[in-house]
Amino acid sequence: MILLPYFIEKTENWILVNVFLSNGGRQAWHIESQKDKDILKMLKDNGFPVKTLNKKNGVYYAIIDNSKLDLTSFYSWEEVNPDTSEEDVWRTLTIPVSLWSCAIFRENFCKNANLPLEIHPLLDMV
Repeated sequence: MILLPYFIEKTENWILVNVFLSNGGRQAWHIESQKDKDILKMLKDNGFPVKTLNKKNGVYYAIIDNSKLDLTSFYSWEEVNPDTSEEDVWRTLTIPVSLWSCAIFRENFCKNANLPLEIHPLLDMV
């Protein structure tokens, strides 16, 4: 089962999608349990303050309360080598609000950022 912990921050000009990924930010996080209770406990035990947990098309989306999240306890995308690292990381995707409605921009953004396919539906919800 795929689990995507994330939080979104918005300004007038930018959307910042922060998503937790494995293998240096190259893959979505895979888990064995499919029970909400177990997933919520695992997230809490690992320092993720969960606001909500939703399942859609076989993917669990965990919205994280970033006001209670200690980001210093985790690696960020900038701290690892994305080509060779196996660390789990928070990856921030910076998206210009004015261009996000353009389907061609969105397709090229996802391709050029080398994002795992499982993230694309999350970005469609932004």
